[in-house]
Amino acid sequence: MSHPDITDLQSAVTAHWSARAPLFDGVASHVAKRDLWREVLKAAFQAEIPSDVVDLGCGTGACAIIAAELGHRVRAFDASPEMIASARWAARVQSLDVVFENALIHEVPLADASADIVTLRNVLWTLEEPKQALRVTHRLLRPGGLIVVSDGMWSVAPQYRSTYAPEIAARLPLHDGLTQAQAERMLNEAEFTNAQSWQHLFPTSPYPGDVPVFVLSATRP
Repeated sequence: MSHPDITDLQSAVTAHWSARAPLFDGVASHVAKRDLWREVLKAAFQAEIPSDVVDLGCGTGACAIIAAELGHRVRAFDASPEMIASARWAARVQSLDVVFENALIHEVPLADASADIVTLRNVLWTLEEPKQALRVTHRLLRPGGLIVVSDGMWSVAPQYRSTYAPEIAARLPLHDGLTQAQAERMLNEAEFTNAQSWQHLFPTSPYPGDVPVFVLSATRP
């Protein structure tokens, strides 16, 4: 079976999320469990003063909007123009000042060492090269800055997940999801240190089907 080349693959992935954008927030955990996510991310950010936050693969703005509510300066990026449009609308409704831009993760137009916190929520499983996203994050963070990454083992509850067409899924090494242990190994390989988990702050799983999820922070030395 032939696979699409990287350009076609990225176009297919972007089209998948663009098609979902108009109804995405209607079924999203960050809307249904919004207050819980706010408390967990506030703890994971470990930030007592306003900080520069970058949200990669922001979708409809889940992490970006919460970060702005917490008083941080936020820039957020996504490959889907429709997701960006939805995120801008959501921020505008709440009178929040967030800069949303359309860009692939490896093409984010930011200087090295320009962020205090970088978030990747439910992004790694969607990528053909998830380790590249961690390298970009490492580049963007100032020394001592934090990556906050969240994901889950989505194959546990396939009836609730969003999935790609088989020919796309076959190109994504983490399409089934990933465990906390896998994520910690990836963070270590990307030269992050002091990984801490925060998902214990959720009283129950934030997703239907009791999907095992993690929220990890780690430091860029």
